[in-house]
Amino acid sequence: MPELSQPPSIRDLRVTRGLTWIADRLASTHPGFTMTTTDRESTAREYVHTHYRDDRAANSAMWDLRDALPAILPGDTHDEYAARIRLHIQEVSA
Repeated sequence: MPELSQPPSIRDLRVTRGLTWIADRLASTHPGFTMTTTDRESTAREYVHTHYRDDRAANSAMWDLRDALPAILPGDTHDEYAARIRLHIQEVSA
C-alpha cells in the first residue's frame, strides 16, 4: 500500500474495491460455512468475471486479488474470513 502522504494508485483502488466486494459476498453467502481455498478462489473469480470484460485486465485483477487476499486460518468461517479481509483493507493485522 502507498505511504499516507501519497494518493492511492488505480491498482490499489481496484484491489480495495475487489476485496470489499469479496468480503461482502462471503459474509452474505453462507456466513457460517467453513472457509476453503476453493471458496476464496471462486468468489474472487466471480468478482473478476462480473466486473471485467477485457481478458488482460481480468487476468491482472485476478492475480492482484490473489496476492492481496489474506491466508485462510484453520476454522475460519466465511464471515470470519470476510472480517479479516476488511481488517486487511484497513492495514490492520489479525
